[in-house]
Formats: sequence, C-alpha cells, structure tokens
Amino acid sequence: MEKKHVIFMGTPPIAATVLEALLDSDVIVDLVVTQPDKKTGRKQTLVESAVKQVAKRHGIEVFQPVRIKDDCEKVVGTPCDLIVTCAYGQLVPQCVLDHPAFGCVNLHGSLLPAYRGGAPIQRAIMHGDTESGMTLMKMVRKMDAGPVLDVERIAIAPTDTSTSLFLKMGEGAATLLKRNLPVLLSGQAVFVEQDEEKATFAPILTREEEHLDLTSTDDSIVRQIRALSDEPGAYVLVKGRKLKIYDYEYIPADNTTCGLFSQPDKKSLCLELHQGKLHLKTCQLEGKPKMAIRDFINGQGRSLVGETAQ
Repeated sequence: MEKKHVIFMGTPPIAATVLEALLDSDVIVDLVVTQPDKKTGRKQTLVESAVKQVAKRHGIEVFQPVRIKDDCEKVVGTPCDLIVTCAYGQLVPQCVLDHPAFGCVNLHGSLLPAYRGGAPIQRAIMHGDTESGMTLMKMVRKMDAGPVLDVERIAIAPTDTSTSLFLKMGEGAATLLKRNLPVLLSGQAVFVEQDEEKATFAPILTREEEHLDLTSTDDSIVRQIRALSDEPGAYVLVKGRKLKIYDYEYIPADNTTCGLFSQPDKKSLCLELHQGKLHLKTCQLEGKPKMAIRDFINGQGRSLVGETAQ
C-alpha cells in the first residue's frame, strides 16, 4: 500500500521526540515547520530548534515562517494526508487546518480540557498535581479546544522538574501518536468533544513568576522551583542580584528565618524557609555561570551567609 504523506510542525525538544517517532513510522514526512532560529546567550548566537536539528539530520525540508498566518503558502502548497503538531509555538491559520485530507492533529501536554494554553506542564507541577498526560486532539481555531481522540496518562513524581516531566511527556506523546497513526490515516478516527465547563487554562509563565514568593508556603516555593527548572530558573534577590536555584534538597527544620542564607558547614549553603531549609546544590548568581554549590561557595557563596533574600 502506498505510504501516506505527513507535515510536522513543532519546535522544542518534546516536539523533536515526536518527530523522531513519526520518522520511525510507516509514513513520509515531506516538510517540517518550526520557529525561526533564535539568538541566545551573551554572544547572541543563532540556535536552531531541536525539531530543525532532527529534520536536517534526516534530510527533510524545513520551513521557518516568522508569522505563519501571514506566510502559509509553503504549507498549503505541499500535498499531504495529515498535519501533526506538537508545541509549535504559533496559532495555525484556517487555511492550514483545512489543507490535509485527514485534517490537523495536535499533541498537547495535559489531560484536556484541563490546562489549555502554553505552559500546561509547568502549571501542573506548580499546582501540585500527581498526574498529567498527553492528549491527541483535532485542531480547531480556538486554542486547545478541539475534540479528543486519545490520551496517554503520565504520573508526576514529587521530584519531577519541568525538564524531567517534559522528557516523560515526549515519550508519552510518541507512544500516543504511533498508537493512533493507523486510524488517523484511515480517515476512521472518532473524536469526542471536550466538556467546556471543565476547561482550565495554563497561560505562558510571566517573568514575575520566576521570582520566588517567599511569603508562600514551603511546599509552594519548592513546587515553583521545580516548575521553572531547568529553564528559565526560579530566583531570589540577594544584595541586589538574582540568584537562580536549580537543584536543592529540602530538609524540615525548626527555628528558621525565612529568606536567611545560612551555612551549616563549610561545604554547604542553605536558604531558610518557614518550616525547613533548602540545601542548595546547583545555583547561578546573576552575571555568573551555573555552578555546583561547592564551586559557588569557593567563589561568592560565602559572602551571602547572613544575608536575607527577597
């Protein structure tokens, strides 16, 4: 039987995992659509998306429109049976949705209708959820509101960060897509409408949310760190500079002063909270590279002892 043709749209590593699964399936990926290369770091080096890197390794044509709603001719001019998207990063216009023979489907990082929006994985950690998952849905013009074909449930461990949970979700998304590709490409897929009354939203994280709220509970502070690690990183302000906290061990303790930096021994540095202490393992002071705590203490870490974070 003749192989079906697919266009894939996605950008970050989670989407690259899905693209790899698609390339391992019995289909032909004719075109990959991803966000334009971005400048990062102090030297403002142009960096290709994870999806573009996979596409280039496999010799697949890559299209990177700045605004796809104004520049969709390449997509609609490429014949295909199905379009698959995952964390593409732009709203897809109706002309693209109408293009493939069997429609457009999206892999979304939550159990819809919960957590519609751009940060479902981070929000689930912030809210203390113990379960999330990937949803395979038909794309419509309204954000993440399309009918659902299937889900893959994924447990959230107490130690999961957004980085580790993204890895789990990528694997779950790959499994979900491969399981459903045959029915999608047969035109026999049966989608079920979402319950709008149960819809919740997960907007993109703001810069203000990167600043740890030391007035909240210890559990909330820890969840905030987990949700923001490794990117973009949660921080406190100390001596007028940001200190990002990436890895830590939380240990309950009595007689703490929330926000105080203390040093139980020469190799340790703690940020005291309300009912315990964060024993820092990896952190980054503004203007400096990310460091293991031993290196940080040997540098500027000792100067923070006795200081109070905000």
